[in-house]
Amino acid sequence: TIKNDLAHRNHFIAGLALCALGNICTAEMARDVAPEVAALLHSKNSYVRKKAALCSVRIVKKVPDLADEFVDGAGELLSDRHHGVLLCAVTLALELCGVDESHVVHFRKHVSVLVKILMSLIRAGYSAEHDVGGHADPFLQVKLLQLLAKLGAG
Repeated sequence: TIKNDLAHRNHFIAGLALCALGNICTAEMARDVAPEVAALLHSKNSYVRKKAALCSVRIVKKVPDLADEFVDGAGELLSDRHHGVLLCAVTLALELCGVDESHVVHFRKHVSVLVKILMSLIRAGYSAEHDVGGHADPFLQVKLLQLLAKLGAG
């Protein structure tokens, strides 16, 4: 079952289960697996953390009542070193802030870290891995600006 695959030692199997879950889960399935997905936000593997964050976004969109389960994990991911994980974490934080205004207060604690990440992206030299048209990871920059705008409003 998907629940067994989420707990699998092989990170590719767990990642595939998270992708499948994000695409096909119903509200009832989301309620059943939310604790497992939230636990995978703390995985040692960056691939699994990224997939768990994306799956969490889908779960929160389907069942907004489950948003509280993902707040702590999303906050922890905001200081991740991997760009893909960070992009997914910022997307999750944006979704959580959109669901409940109290989450905005929680994520305001991370503003200094977010600004530091944005500044390092702006000042970064050339990196072929993240460069798009001479800009260092512009997709992450835009998401960071969106989250900062959300956290600064009100």
